[in-house]
Amino acid sequence: MTSPVLEVKNLSVDYVVGAGTFHALSEVSFEIEPGRVLGIVGETGSGKSTLAHAIPRLLSEPPAKIRSGAILFRGFDTLQLAKWQLPRVRGTGISMVFQEPLNSLNPAYRIFDQIAEAVRIRQLREAGRIPGLLPAGEPFDYSKRDAPKASEVLAKPLVPSLPSKRLRKAFRADERTRNEVLEYLKLVRINDPETILTLYPHELSGGMRQRIMIAIALSGRPSLLIADEPTSSLDITIQAQVLTLMKELMSEVSTSILFISHDLGVIAEMADDVGVMYAGHLVEFGPLEEVYEDPRHPYTKALLRAVPNRYKADGALLSLPGSVPNLSRIPSGCPFHPRCPLAKPVCTKDPGPSLLPAEGGRTRRHMAACYFSKDVGGLP
Repeated sequence: MTSPVLEVKNLSVDYVVGAGTFHALSEVSFEIEPGRVLGIVGETGSGKSTLAHAIPRLLSEPPAKIRSGAILFRGFDTLQLAKWQLPRVRGTGISMVFQEPLNSLNPAYRIFDQIAEAVRIRQLREAGRIPGLLPAGEPFDYSKRDAPKASEVLAKPLVPSLPSKRLRKAFRADERTRNEVLEYLKLVRINDPETILTLYPHELSGGMRQRIMIAIALSGRPSLLIADEPTSSLDITIQAQVLTLMKELMSEVSTSILFISHDLGVIAEMADDVGVMYAGHLVEFGPLEEVYEDPRHPYTKALLRAVPNRYKADGALLSLPGSVPNLSRIPSGCPFHPRCPLAKPVCTKDPGPSLLPAEGGRTRRHMAACYFSKDVGGLP
């Protein structure tokens, strides 16, 4: 059996600010298998973006604090890596497409320079000229690097060293790099890529900028691509185009995807598996068809029931009673129990189960954080 690309085990993240400590993630665990798309869905403030940023260690620490857990990417626990080692994980290991491309692209550089940088770094890592994330037990071959001089070693803490002549030559925009950049622009269905290379981010539309972000992410040939609500800042027409593009790329690019969204319809279009988050907890996880057709957690059932798929003449839209709890004062036990129609005393006093095989579910991969998952099917 193939090993998972990513394993998140009991991950807990807090934000410590003047107003108190907010528990953004609590004991979150899941796996992503090679070549599959995992969709994470939940309300605003449920911890989706915190999860996305925690995996490649992009959270600002402080105020963020990873309280416990492990993030195993290709066998490496990224939480155990020193900060100076983290760039080895990013790009050629884990790439990310952010919510707002205009804030993610550098306004001072042309499109070619921004994509070419990612391509060159991957080329240098593949050639062994700069270290990257390697399989466990395989050391980096330092014999491929120029031996440092004593004067350089002593001066390094005080004077930043410039790239060697060989590296400067490797970073020049040669024909090979230009052709590869053009290939990635064509991959994301950009017309007239030769012209786009010379433009700045502000000269492109929102949909074009998002395509550029996807091209940069894919140019590192990552094992895992994280898409953090990549269509939330786009209008509905451009959203459809970007989603269609990503769906086509899934069959063309060999990578696993963590796709985060608050839109159940978008997740239904993109994902193979789905995880449902509530108040920083992963409350249900399983194959998309099983979770959508036969939910085994009361929150998932209520969330799907509230989807506006009826005509106005059918009456008012259904809604969830109550409100999302304050993350600095999450209820004891199951965080959903104040709003849950199945809640019993055990739900309020017990610390609550982690993900358990859903009773009544079709497969063992369908899991829910609920003691009474077998009764969820009887809810209206």
